[in-house]
Amino acid sequence: MSASGGLLANARRQLRQIGDARASWAWLGGLLIVHAAIALGGGLQGMAGWYETLGLSREAWSSGLFWTILSHGFLHGSWLHVGLNGVFLLAVGARIEHMLGRRVLGLTIILGILGGGVAHLALGRGLLVGFSGACMAILLLLTTLSPQSRMLPVPLSARSLALGLMIGETLLALIHPGLGLPGFAAIGRVFEEQGFGSWFLLGHACHVGGGIAGWCMGRWILRPRVTIDRLRRERARRETERG
Repeated sequence: MSASGGLLANARRQLRQIGDARASWAWLGGLLIVHAAIALGGGLQGMAGWYETLGLSREAWSSGLFWTILSHGFLHGSWLHVGLNGVFLLAVGARIEHMLGRRVLGLTIILGILGGGVAHLALGRGLLVGFSGACMAILLLLTTLSPQSRMLPVPLSARSLALGLMIGETLLALIHPGLGLPGFAAIGRVFEEQGFGSWFLLGHACHVGGGIAGWCMGRWILRPRVTIDRLRRERARRETERG
């Protein structure tokens, strides 16, 4: 088979996986329904109160709005925002669903939202909304389980892609001028002066927290399983040591 034939076969297989990924489509459907309701209510301006009540910020958290650690993941700022996260969900979530099932996908999504929220409270600034913590979680889960696979269209191994993303997002979170970290904040101000201040509108800390949650999920799945043979070997070893 030619290289092009192999690529086409792989693309067809991935499209079939996406088409069969009912849980991924259900999650996407929920996100679209929520954002459609927001759009009908007037968008960011018309639904500002809902964003303040359901979006995550240090102020909301300190005021006792503890549900925002989860609810922020289901709000989005625009159709482009929800669309990009939705495409990512289908592209990566369908593979997780195919490999591990809908329960693991759902648990990883929830952990990613929570992990992203915790990281935002620790390092982020402003109001956080969006599904990107969950997206980073399912990506890091996939790269942890299959580190040598190629992540098309990027010509990198999954391990290299995950490492690069996590390092980049961590640095961008740390150089946020609002954090005031010595040295890092100065770098952030240079970025602002050069016209890259919009970078700090993204939830980099959330991405880091979601990625860590996905990595932890992957390590948990790959943990050594307790088997009868393993228990017998451990018992034989202990008996040998006592003898």
